Amino acid sequence: MAKKDNFYLMKTEINPIFRDQFLIELSNLASVHIKKKEKTKITEDLEERELLSDRIKDLRKNLNTLLKKLNITDYILSELKVDELEKIEFTANDLPELINHLFEEVNFYNNRVNELQSFVAKGTIELENLKTLKACYKSLERLNMKKDSLVDINQFKFRIFTTFSKNLNNLNNLFEFSVFPNFYQTFEVSKERIGFYIIYPRDKETEFNGRIRLIHSEEVPIVKKYFTESGINHIRIDKEINFIERMLLRYYKELNRIGKDNLIKFAGINEIVQNIEEYNWANKQFDIKANNRLILKFFVPATKLKYVEKNLFDTFKDNITIETVFISKKSVTKEKYGLEKIKKKKSAKKIKSDEEPITDTLEEDEDESDLREITPTIMKNFILVKPFETLTKMYGTPTYSEIDPTPIIAITFPILFGLMFGDIGHGLVLVISGLIGALVFRKRGGDIVNFSWIIFFCGWTSFFVGFLYGEYFGLHEIEVFGNVLWHLEPIAIPFINITLYNPLGNIMSVLYFAIIIGVFHINLGWIIQFLNYWKQYRKFLALSDSLMKIFLLTGGTILIFVYGFDIYGWMAFPYPILLVLIPGLLLLILKPFGKLFGISYLKKESYTSLIGEGSLETFDTVLSVISNVASYLRILALASAHIALLYAINVLVDLIQGEGIVVEIINLIGLIFGNMIVILLEGLLVFLNTLRLHFYEFFFKFFQGSGVGYIPFRLDSEYSIINFKAITEKDIISEEIDKEIETESIREEIDKAFKYISKKYR
Repeated sequence: MAKKDNFYLMKTEINPIFRDQFLIELSNLASVHIKKKEKTKITEDLEERELLSDRIKDLRKNLNTLLKKLNITDYILSELKVDELEKIEFTANDLPELINHLFEEVNFYNNRVNELQSFVAKGTIELENLKTLKACYKSLERLNMKKDSLVDINQFKFRIFTTFSKNLNNLNNLFEFSVFPNFYQTFEVSKERIGFYIIYPRDKETEFNGRIRLIHSEEVPIVKKYFTESGINHIRIDKEINFIERMLLRYYKELNRIGKDNLIKFAGINEIVQNIEEYNWANKQFDIKANNRLILKFFVPATKLKYVEKNLFDTFKDNITIETVFISKKSVTKEKYGLEKIKKKKSAKKIKSDEEPITDTLEEDEDESDLREITPTIMKNFILVKPFETLTKMYGTPTYSEIDPTPIIAITFPILFGLMFGDIGHGLVLVISGLIGALVFRKRGGDIVNFSWIIFFCGWTSFFVGFLYGEYFGLHEIEVFGNVLWHLEPIAIPFINITLYNPLGNIMSVLYFAIIIGVFHINLGWIIQFLNYWKQYRKFLALSDSLMKIFLLTGGTILIFVYGFDIYGWMAFPYPILLVLIPGLLLLILKPFGKLFGISYLKKESYTSLIGEGSLETFDTVLSVISNVASYLRILALASAHIALLYAINVLVDLIQGEGIVVEIINLIGLIFGNMIVILLEGLLVFLNTLRLHFYEFFFKFFQGSGVGYIPFRLDSEYSIINFKAITEKDIISEEIDKEIETESIREEIDKAFKYISKKYR
């Protein structure tokens, strides 16, 4: 029975006229991961393809512009629910025709929206000007300005301006009477702007213009139509303001209507454009054979192989050829070799309808690289482990042939986090916060929900480690509203018989424990490397590399912990120095011996290079082990810093002396605020350091992270439907027969018309 995460490479060959229909069928299957084409064997109209890609980019740009103008976000589109009958259907002969149709739709709405926004912009400016005018004219009432007053002034000039409020001091300096004879009065227009009217001699016009430019003011025109014989016509100004406001309201309503009434259409167009981008990429992955047949290769999960084969044969029948190769996780799989092997097994089965032998479908320049390097990976983890896939993917996706470390870090990540953030109270805060985040963002999904669950699990380990440290919000007893519920006591850790109670007063025990954790974590990485080698049938490398490194690190730890740094004691019976020397020496010489004994994957290497590689690897392992183990001392440093900060906050709060409800409230606010700062800042710091310990000290030992995630080729159809018409080719004889039938049909219609007319009008 095929494993769920195993893959086959499927090579298909079809007639070019079925290209679009074939991709649509693959999309409907939603099971195939298309193999990226390494190089083109026959170049076909590259200029046209580039033009098509550019046109798709322009379409995406125009659509994004339209959606932005209508304030339609991705979140709004994702929340839209559409029935099957409401889906927008697009029918076209080919991709260029579909793109042209979408361009027409998008450009139509873009032009309409641009027109409305232009009206809104003009109306907004007019409205602002009128409101400014109204504010200015209102201040003129104290001058009893009338229609006749505008022409009564002969020797002086009367003008009105607005400027920013911050220019008031500059205004006073510029128009000081002793320097420039004038009379001006200021008034408030808005919170940010002031207005002023000014009277100055007409012969000082040039000097006035030079001064007024220094404060970047705007002149308010004196419009005679707003003045009457009795004063300022505020009624007319208000009517014009109301008219423009109603006009702007209609424009805004129309913009909202366009977005609301056509939301499903825009969602469909957005989905189609996404599909076109995906479709265009898939379209470029076809190879062309000399006989003008199209070849497409894709990966299929082993559990879906029969399903995909059956559907493709049922749909395209004699017009398709299929060849498959199983990709083993344990050994090198070559594409050409694999296809030939499958071909021999299927020699008695006819999978191809035409007379051409199957061997003709294989090209001489077939890709000879190991298929495992490009085969996608399915990360299948238990529901409680799945959130930690986000952390794994931050480093990289597992390759097809290596172990997925997600189940391991689902255990080690919360533990290391808890050791650096151990506190019962803070752990409970993280548990509640993570649970709330997971529930609030559950509909949105993605990384934000995963991080919420990671915080939830890290909160639990912080909670339990808090009992080991004896810490509850920086106290050694669980206290609620002044009542002591539980006095925390030291708890001995089994096997190593130490206690971590009160880390600040018990530094050596926590240091000792941090080193043990580091050694275990690093060894765990090499154990996984050992299993990876063993799984890939590289057992000698598992023994000569991974196992020797485990022995070297473990032996060195025992040597230091048991015998200390007494070099003479290392050399005395029972010679504990051998715990380090033996694995170090074997790490140095085993690979050359492997070549001597004929290990296949070491045959290409020279003895000199293997000895040199072994020497450097041994030296590097010793140095890296020291630095890696030392890196885990951050467990002690951050745990101590976390507890010290809590102690400092408690001491600061205790400085507030007094009695009464007010003092109690101030103390409570201080504790809450202080603990929030510690949780946010220290929590982020601990999270990043836990991540670092996994990425640099753990993953680096075994995890490549250079794999490709399994992404089935699928065109979304939540809001839209694409229909490509199948175009069939006709030979010359068929075309002549169609013409003859069409001519005969026309002749019969003419004869019928002639008989009808003759009978009616004879």
